[in-house]
Amino acid sequence: MGKQMKKWCMTVLTAAMLSTGFAQETEKNMIVPELFSEIKEKGMVRQETKNFSFCPKTVLAQKAISTWEQDEEPNYSAENLYYLKKDTLVANSADKENADTSLEAVAKVIRSISKMKGMQYYSNGDKKWETLYHDAYMIEGEKSKKPIADQTEGNADGKTFYCLLDDNSFGDGIYQLDYQQTEGEVSLCLTNVEALKVAMFKGVKPRFMKINLVVTDIGNAYLVYMVVQAKYAKISFLEDRIRRSLAARVDAIYNWFKMQF
Repeated sequence: MGKQMKKWCMTVLTAAMLSTGFAQETEKNMIVPELFSEIKEKGMVRQETKNFSFCPKTVLAQKAISTWEQDEEPNYSAENLYYLKKDTLVANSADKENADTSLEAVAKVIRSISKMKGMQYYSNGDKKWETLYHDAYMIEGEKSKKPIADQTEGNADGKTFYCLLDDNSFGDGIYQLDYQQTEGEVSLCLTNVEALKVAMFKGVKPRFMKINLVVTDIGNAYLVYMVVQAKYAKISFLEDRIRRSLAARVDAIYNWFKMQF
């Protein structure tokens, strides 16, 4: 065996060992073993909570549960934790032979806002599948709705963008997109810049809704942690509708995400 071939084999072996070690360390330290076993078996767990006991002990996941900036406490908080095999991303891909499941690809996917147009969600109120975002695109800034191309190049860390989402329940509005990226994780924090309207009422005031998505590489799979926090108006006949809508968005974003590779 030539020197170049030996060097290549050692590189591949080292990468595999590091990946396996990282996955084992994840199971041991990032989440409790019982929870890790449960999500590997079921694929996901969810709960409404203020304690965020599903939150992985990673830098970006811990930041995700600390993004609430308002003096008023949220009256809706929920978290979902998913176990997503990279093989599943390949199986879902329209181009299986060239599917890229790297963390760099993940960072591009979550910045591909225009691809969220037409995203589907299950309406628990109407008991049917509906379109969540009738339109979706990045815009010039908080004060301008002029469309721009998806900003997917380079590392996502520290980047802030804005987008317009035409939401089936809340109408069209501007949202802030804050990204972070490390060697093993990438995250998105989605914040409503404008009020979320339900019928003729302002259901959620500006910046009183945050959806966080954190994707952590654990070797052959990803941990996908999502947390939503919101303070909505106490309007009796709208409260249940708002809560269902917020919960549906988390599942919709995750289901969209895993089909984008």
